[in-house]
Amino acid sequence: MTDTTGANLPSSTTLGPEPPIFFFKPDEPLGEFCQWYPAKFTASKADICAEQFMVYCKAGRFRDAETQRLVLATKDPKEQKRLARLTRGFEASSWDEIKSEVVVTGNMGKFGQNRRLRSLLLSTGDRVLAEAASQDRVWGIGFTAREAMALQKPELWGENRLGKVLMEVRRRLREEEQ
Repeated sequence: MTDTTGANLPSSTTLGPEPPIFFFKPDEPLGEFCQWYPAKFTASKADICAEQFMVYCKAGRFRDAETQRLVLATKDPKEQKRLARLTRGFEASSWDEIKSEVVVTGNMGKFGQNRRLRSLLLSTGDRVLAEAASQDRVWGIGFTAREAMALQKPELWGENRLGKVLMEVRRRLREEEQ
């Protein structure tokens, strides 16, 4: 699926000579790449994590100030995700127009403002980053890392939007360093 948000995300995943880098939960290896990883960055003078930023922006897109307030009031990413599903006035097509760029912006804050995280992301070179979320074929690949490696067919993966977002953030951070 081609991304129409201006985030410049690739439409497919082509594996290079090195295996992909899989990530999933914040408390697992390479959990720093997870939206729920508790890395703080400043956006509009508030210290938030990437998931909180995305959900706050989602509620803002639909002028749901109450959900925005609740999102900022909790530090629990699971609760933030639950609140996102309650966004009043939500229209999928409207959110689809901006969601990838919102997540790119949030992750630019996360990785751009945290030296250790920036270094970690840049150390991945040109390898494919893949969220091994077996229940998510939009932001993840729809498979566990083990299943994906056994399958060896990335063309059967889900959209892997989060992985593609992180690869775009990596590209932008490299450009900043030049």
